[in-house]
Amino acid sequence: MNSGIDLLRIEDLGISFAMIGGPLHAVRRANLRVLPGKVTALVGESGSGKSVLSQAVMGILPNTAHVRGRILFSDPEKPGTTQDILQMQRDGTEIRALRGSRIGKIFQEPMTSLSPLHTIGNQVSESLQI
Repeated sequence: MNSGIDLLRIEDLGISFAMIGGPLHAVRRANLRVLPGKVTALVGESGSGKSVLSQAVMGILPNTAHVRGRILFSDPEKPGTTQDILQMQRDGTEIRALRGSRIGKIFQEPMTSLSPLHTIGNQVSESLQI
């Protein structure tokens, strides 16, 4: 993959979890580029590893995860620097500084997400009435 101006580059990412019957391979050899000014969609069936991959980018995988590969983040506010998220301490100051301010995740749980088809006021008032 070309390093160029990628905001985020995932290279050969593998994520597995130790199970009693052997490892569960949640993500195998994933490669992905997120370019500035472009929309990147991660689409797949239920159980295909989308959430696990996004948790790896955020640095919020459970301790039981075994991760290999690289997740490279190039902060546009720090030109010329690239950080490998997988090399950061799990809950260290580096990853915590990225979470929420430079890298974020929008959770898609249907019962906790807002609908773009209805006003926020209607959705909030409906939940208060229930």
